[in-house]
Amino acid sequence: MSSNDNTPNDGKIRKVMISSTVRDLPDHRKAVEDAIHRMDMQPIMMEYKPAMDVDAVEASLKMVDDADLYVGVFAFRYGFVPAGSTKSVTVMEYQRAVKKKKPRLIFFMHEDHLVKPSDVETGAGAAKLKMFKDSVGAKRVAGFFKSVHELRFQVFQALVEYYKKPSIDAFHYVSDIPQPPEVYVAHPYTLLQTKDVVGREAELNLLADWVAVPSADVYAARILNIVALGGMGKSALTWKWFNDLAPHDMKPLAGRMWWSFYESDATFENFVVRALAYVTGRPREEIAKTISAREREYQLLAVLNTQPFLIVLDGLERILIAYSGMDAARQLDDDEFDKHTANHVAGVIGLPESGGASFVGQHRLRQCVDPRAGAFLRKLASTRRSRILVSTRLYPTELQAVTGVPIAGSFARFISGLSDDDALNLWRAYGVSGTRDELVRVFHTFGNYPLLIRALAGEVANDRRSPGNFDEWRAAHRDFEPFHLSMANARTHVLEFALRNLSATERETLRIVSAFRMPATYDTLTALLVGVRTEGSPARTFATEAALDTALASLEDRGLLGWDRRANRYDLHPIVRGVTWSGLGDGERTHVYEALHSYFESIPAMRVSDVTSLDDLTPAVELFNTVIGLGRYEVAIKVFGDRLQAALHYRLSASRRLEDLLDVFFLNGVDAESRLASSKDLSYVLNNLGVAYKLLGEPGRSITLYNRAIEIARRDNDDKDLQVYLTNAADARQMAGAMRDAVESASEALSLARKRSDAFRESVSVRYLGQILTWLGDTRKARIALEQALDGFLRASGRAPQDDHTHEESVVNAFLAQLALLLGDFPEAQARADRAWCLANYRSNERDFIWAARRQGAAALELGDYGTADERLHHSLTRARAVDLAEEELPSLTALAELRRRQGNLAEARELVDGVWDLAERGPYPLLHADARNVLAKVARDKGKLDEAVHAAQAAYRLSWCDGPPYAYHWGLEASKALLKELGASEPEMPPFDASQHPPMPGVEI
Repeated sequence: MSSNDNTPNDGKIRKVMISSTVRDLPDHRKAVEDAIHRMDMQPIMMEYKPAMDVDAVEASLKMVDDADLYVGVFAFRYGFVPAGSTKSVTVMEYQRAVKKKKPRLIFFMHEDHLVKPSDVETGAGAAKLKMFKDSVGAKRVAGFFKSVHELRFQVFQALVEYYKKPSIDAFHYVSDIPQPPEVYVAHPYTLLQTKDVVGREAELNLLADWVAVPSADVYAARILNIVALGGMGKSALTWKWFNDLAPHDMKPLAGRMWWSFYESDATFENFVVRALAYVTGRPREEIAKTISAREREYQLLAVLNTQPFLIVLDGLERILIAYSGMDAARQLDDDEFDKHTANHVAGVIGLPESGGASFVGQHRLRQCVDPRAGAFLRKLASTRRSRILVSTRLYPTELQAVTGVPIAGSFARFISGLSDDDALNLWRAYGVSGTRDELVRVFHTFGNYPLLIRALAGEVANDRRSPGNFDEWRAAHRDFEPFHLSMANARTHVLEFALRNLSATERETLRIVSAFRMPATYDTLTALLVGVRTEGSPARTFATEAALDTALASLEDRGLLGWDRRANRYDLHPIVRGVTWSGLGDGERTHVYEALHSYFESIPAMRVSDVTSLDDLTPAVELFNTVIGLGRYEVAIKVFGDRLQAALHYRLSASRRLEDLLDVFFLNGVDAESRLASSKDLSYVLNNLGVAYKLLGEPGRSITLYNRAIEIARRDNDDKDLQVYLTNAADARQMAGAMRDAVESASEALSLARKRSDAFRESVSVRYLGQILTWLGDTRKARIALEQALDGFLRASGRAPQDDHTHEESVVNAFLAQLALLLGDFPEAQARADRAWCLANYRSNERDFIWAARRQGAAALELGDYGTADERLHHSLTRARAVDLAEEELPSLTALAELRRRQGNLAEARELVDGVWDLAERGPYPLLHADARNVLAKVARDKGKLDEAVHAAQAAYRLSWCDGPPYAYHWGLEASKALLKELGASEPEMPPFDASQHPPMPGVEI
């Protein structure tokens, strides 16, 4: 049904007010909320507004004012009538919508709808209700529903007709900042699971003890971390306590703030700005423009130390390194992800006693991307009056001591499976029977995992023979025997049964989603599954969107399908995906892949300049995935080259995704047999994988791949590709300290480019040679080479759109800035770095910004502008970590450590430089490692620890030696020599360069 009032169709995200009586219609309101979310709209309802100290009527009417659309659902109760009024709040809301001329959708409960006697109004209230309904019904067409499901269907249909669905990119919301003690919910929360919080009494009691019971162990902690897998309900748990219980448990309470790092704008910096605005009552714009980042943190901590605020940080894992690489966290299943990140904390609730035993050191992947955020977290652990509640997938390294235990002031509660009582309550919520002993025995086989309880309960509840009767279901399914299986196999076994009795349309929906490499949008599922069959077109699974909605809702309710309401995207838990896909035959898989291929091939390739995130490349990634699934590997190479390579490598610097995509061309890892018939295609893949590994922090590994690509190109007499591969190999070799080989590769590449009269590749080769000569200390030739490269790019630019070489110009300017820094010409370094930053804006390639920002910070450091240095170096570090660019993360950390040393903060300097060692050794990155060891030597010297300083300086000397002069890292060697001389220590003995061990160097002139 639709409204005739001012129906808009401009694509804007719509806020929809849900108006009804509340206590008698909780399930109905939830159904309406889900229908609204499905249409990419934002529901406004009292359930998700924390308890407020303002007049309830005023709050309700304000929601009507804020809404773009009013949805009224009326049953058989008149509703709450405030003191001094003759009208219920529900009637006032409707009348406010009429007065404000809000578009209105009206739905009445049909008289055949089953209701409890207590939900039917009697007496004077019934008469008022009839009069109100008659008045509303006389003015407009209304829908009548006989069940919750029918209401959802009608609302969904009305919304489909009423609005054009907007872009999901616009869907994020940050509320206005109120004055304390009014609660501040920066990002409205909606439960991502279809079932509300069930049980969790132990965790709710722990939260109460944390703020109200001085004798409890948890009371002394200022930060309480709720750590759990996705789907365990950590956000729902924290919201329930924050919204319903915290105002009663925590007294006194100056104010409450909810911040969600899941939202697109929810950076650490924005959190500090908005939190400070909230607790001080000052304008956000004033704070952002007039107060430095460090001063904001100081002022916020000062308030939290003196006043009892409650701050919730939801989804904190989103600011940790493990989650920074766009989709890095989706690469492993839950158990492997925990192992990969060492997500264990010794001696905490919720982990076995052995949990801390596997923790070795502070794992880098659980560190904050921005070290300022990590340092601030530690400071929050020592606040005196306020409390910080964190929900997170991973426990932050910064809140963990080197022994594996939480730092003082921090407490961790790991949530795994449900308690037996909570598991039974969740089971009963589906209306399914069964004895306690038998059910608990089943639940224990898969660790009381909520997803599997929902899935199995949904299967039993929908059993055709005896719906909801577990004993009857077991009798009919005697092959259901998870009791003697490992937990992993038991999970698979249970899911196989949960999928058996799905309808054909539900099963087809799961099959389609299981074939996606990335989460599927609602619009994509609609395009693939919904439509009327026409001549020559394949049959569609659903005739209408409402039918698709019904299937999606059923799968969500069973716990088989995950729905991200924020982005309106759908995905499967790895266990569900594996069981679904493995259950398909080869023919069925081909059918699914062909359907996806037909859809994604029709979507035009996005221009590289229009790509801003990995989401923009979803159609291209899915097309690549389908042609791989169909075994068309040569076609996949073309899709990768035409639609993905430039955007992933240059625009986004998404090296992890590059690696993930290209690994599929090998049968069992990159060292195994290739699936490709063409040697040219194989060398192309090996080169691109080498680039990915080099940028991801493994230049040593990348050299092996480049060597294989070079060998193929030589064998095929392909000088064009050989020149590219040699250039890339030169870059990796100098990073790994093979300086003589780096010069040789770059020189041969330059010679080939000149032989082929390829001016552009000549400029690229001479640029790489200039970089290498810079590290070797041959500054005269380095400057000539870099300026020659810059001149070549400038002459080549502008001839045609495809000849825009501002990217290359930006890179050369960044390295000319580096050369100026090493020569001590700091104003020149600053000017070159600023030029590199300006040029980076033309192409917006991620690495160009990072390279420029670090040089800007280094120049500011040497010029004594410590504020700018701090901001620029943190900027480069944060962006480098976000894309796993180790070769810039390491020097950014080293420069920040030197900044802190000069500021006299030796403890923080040591902490920053300690972040270098693991990555530097793994690379290896001997040059960057040497720089960090030299800074460590200065820090130790300043502390008076002279033996440690000598040890660090000698380590820097050895690392800088490389192949020995003239193929040594000149600047690291000179710095370590000066430190050792100052400290009165000897230089280590190292073997000299042996020219006889190398072939003659190609003769090229610069």
